[in-house]
Formats: sequence, C-alpha cells, structure tokens
Amino acid sequence: MSPTPLQIKVKALQRLTTEKSYYAKEVAENTQTLEQMRANGADPYEVKKQSQVLDESKRMVPELDSKIKEHAQNLSEFLKVYNGDEDTTFAKSLIQ
Repeated sequence: MSPTPLQIKVKALQRLTTEKSYYAKEVAENTQTLEQMRANGADPYEVKKQSQVLDESKRMVPELDSKIKEHAQNLSEFLKVYNGDEDTTFAKSLIQ
C-alpha cells in the first residue's frame, strides 16, 4: 500500500527536523575539533579545511530552518482541507 499524502507530508517534516538536529550536532563537534586543532598547532592547511567543513555545516542549519518552515506551512494548509480518515493529531503536533 502506498503512503497517503498526509503520511508523505508528515514524514518529510520529520526527516527535515531530524536532519537539522544532526547538522546542529555536527556544528558543535566540528567547532570543538577546530578549537582543538588550533590549540594543538595543527597544520594550517588542515585547520583551513576543517574551518570550511564547519562553515558548510553552519550554512545548512538556516537552510533547513527555511525548509522546515515551508513544509510546516504546507502541512498546515493541507490539514485545513483534509477530510480523510487518518488521525491528524501527530501531524498537528508537528506544526506547533
């Protein structure tokens, strides 16, 4: 049985939220790694590359925030007109 439109929208929002938490964790880990590298006098090239990795992770968090907001709005609009039999309690909790 294929997933319903409600299930697809809910899973997409869950996936983005999970992905954001992973990136936030990655930012914290990369920040710590970069600080350790600088404190230990690591090779400047390696420090530069680690800094680039950190910057890339930092850029993903606001991008994911906007995607989460967009998907939450889309789900909210979908729920306003949804007349199906599925329980929408969980979906509503995701958009609050």
